[in-house]
Amino acid sequence: MIQASVYGKRRDRLAKAVELSDMDVYLVGSREGIYYLTGASYVPEERPFFILIRPEKTPVLIVPKLEKAHMEKSGLGSVRAYTEFPAPEGEAWADVLISCLDGVRKLGVEPDIPGHIMDQLSEVSPVLSPILEEMRQVKTAEEIKLISRTAAYADTGMKEILKASYAGATVVEIFSRSRAVQARVIRETDYDPMESSFLMASWPAPFSAQPHGIPGVDDRMGKGPLVAISYLRVNGYAAEVERTYFHHPPTGEEQDIFNDMMKARALGVSMIGPGVPCHEIDQAVHDYLSSRGYGKYLLHRTGHGIGLGNHEAPFVARGSRDILEENMVISIEPGIYIPEIGGFRHSDTYQVTGNGYKALTRYPDDLESLTITAKKPLRRIIGKLMCKSLGIK
Repeated sequence: MIQASVYGKRRDRLAKAVELSDMDVYLVGSREGIYYLTGASYVPEERPFFILIRPEKTPVLIVPKLEKAHMEKSGLGSVRAYTEFPAPEGEAWADVLISCLDGVRKLGVEPDIPGHIMDQLSEVSPVLSPILEEMRQVKTAEEIKLISRTAAYADTGMKEILKASYAGATVVEIFSRSRAVQARVIRETDYDPMESSFLMASWPAPFSAQPHGIPGVDDRMGKGPLVAISYLRVNGYAAEVERTYFHHPPTGEEQDIFNDMMKARALGVSMIGPGVPCHEIDQAVHDYLSSRGYGKYLLHRTGHGIGLGNHEAPFVARGSRDILEENMVISIEPGIYIPEIGGFRHSDTYQVTGNGYKALTRYPDDLESLTITAKKPLRRIIGKLMCKSLGIK
């Protein structure tokens, strides 16, 4: 649990960065940014939330009226409330926000601010600035501890997935195992349902060659490479572990592709360390896999940052300007996706240390451990009952 005083220090640090950037005010409107600065969890729906950070002045939190009492627990000295849409003239979020910007010469805003909010701010000439995103990249000891805890739950999630999976298992049987991990989190932590999510799933082959495709709940695990993901966010902080596995002994070609993926992954991991440009890691991995003939089967970057978000800066990608620093947290996950065969991808969560890296997820990654041919009669019975109850044949 992060102490309330830490959030105050974060706001003070951001206010100093705003001053050094010669801005009068910095507008934070992202859910993760507000959570980072206050520790207050909420679901915005269509109602925007804002924090105005001003050097040497009390931050102003702007929220819808129905959230005012809840968000006052954030400890900010000034909370302004607006009437939700459609609001009477002068009471909408834009009216309240603009009234707080009277006399502002230079307003900084987060780069991912929605266009409709930018339109309302046109009179004060907002400037996109990533200063909060840059602050969030390097994690504190408290954040590393929370990410490490989530990483342990992610490993547990992968264990649940592979325990539930067998030749012929449906996608829904595996997806349902997320409940077991969620129940454990509820038992063992001060559970925050608004800041937690549990995505545990497995992609059958050859559909596994579409890493962001959505398999049908009645699709079944068969031959070829299966890609399992345990993609969690627990009480505000994220981690991920992904594995390629098999329910039938892999063919010689599948073994070769798996081994090339593992070599690319090992190359990327070996390069993690403070001062390393992210683009160099992705370039080295891309060059290796291209030299092995997989150039047209590469669909994404080598990795990305992990923290409050499952995907955030720094980005381990060619063209990235990010430089790794101690206590950044990233994934390394090169993937090979061959449409007629399937996908091959492992992902793990790594902390950048003073002299290299530390793996925060540690689930077994070797081919022998990930070739699961057991018949699992009890799991089959459970699966049949589940499918029957859901009307799946």
